[in-house]
Amino acid sequence: MIIDEQLLARIEALRIPLDDPASPIDWKDWYHFILLDRQGKVRILVNINLMGRPGHGEIQVSFLVNLASTHLLPEEQVDMPMATLGTTCNLEWQSDMVRRNPFRIEGNGVLLELDGKHSILQVQDERAQLSIRCQGEAQAMPLLVSEDSPFGSGFIGWGLVPGLQVMGELSVGEQNFSIDRDWFVYHDHNFGRFRWGEDIAWEWFVAFATCDDGRQITLVLDQRTNKDHSIKYLPYIFVYVDNQIHKIFLGSTLAIHWDWSSSPVMPVRLPGIMASLFADRTLKVPSSLKVEAADERDRLLVNVNFETTMELVVPDNQDRQYSFIEEVTGSVEVSLFLHGETLRAKGFIYGEYVL
Repeated sequence: MIIDEQLLARIEALRIPLDDPASPIDWKDWYHFILLDRQGKVRILVNINLMGRPGHGEIQVSFLVNLASTHLLPEEQVDMPMATLGTTCNLEWQSDMVRRNPFRIEGNGVLLELDGKHSILQVQDERAQLSIRCQGEAQAMPLLVSEDSPFGSGFIGWGLVPGLQVMGELSVGEQNFSIDRDWFVYHDHNFGRFRWGEDIAWEWFVAFATCDDGRQITLVLDQRTNKDHSIKYLPYIFVYVDNQIHKIFLGSTLAIHWDWSSSPVMPVRLPGIMASLFADRTLKVPSSLKVEAADERDRLLVNVNFETTMELVVPDNQDRQYSFIEEVTGSVEVSLFLHGETLRAKGFIYGEYVL
């Protein structure tokens, strides 16, 4: 398909005003990638977040891997179907680490370049024995969702590209895994001004499922909330079929129901200093999710069983306050009645539930 490169450039554009030495340091731009192999044995998140401004800010990197235990060496295997691994780092933001055209972030062990439809992504942590290197090309219709929606003390905006063709390699310890065109790769860019730890949160996922006839369904759900999720703002779910958007359900057409673990658990938690700070904090974690959507023409049913949970603790760069992001992955079944036809598909999901 033909990609609207002007729209793509608008989605990817850095919003932090690099040339303003007085710009507020609550600015944030973060570039987010999800990579899933078709068998669901490898699930990857890479998030590169710019916060503040050059000389008064950070480049924050999160790199999470969920890997089928059978892929680990015998001495590394765990008594669970999926092993959860990850690393994070904060780099002091120097002025030469970020440029606009083409957009590029480069620091110790980190490289992201976005140039039209093409991208380069590299993260390496020798101590954690994790690395990823890949090159991608946008394949799905890009979508600019919002640019200035109210959020906490400021605003948030985001755009997405729910389909990239990628070639590369993942390394976990002594194991290497090829990333090829059969993988599903999702990318989005979030930006805005707000403070972590404010009374803000969200529920979000991307799901990728394949029908028996080979057609591919991608679903992207988003709902902003307050921290305890007692107040929920306009939800919406984008429905893509074979890289083209075909439907948007929103508002009262959507019902989102999360089920939780029967008792509190201690999740895998990053980064390490935050894991130590919150070492006594247990919580119930998502175990399943059901999403129903219907309007006068079309219907959607999504059933999810979550299999892994990792908590990211995100501190504000000005005050001692935090947001907690529950990163969850699992399997999904989709039933979609669209334009008079019923599509049934199975696949995998990557989601976030923020506290």
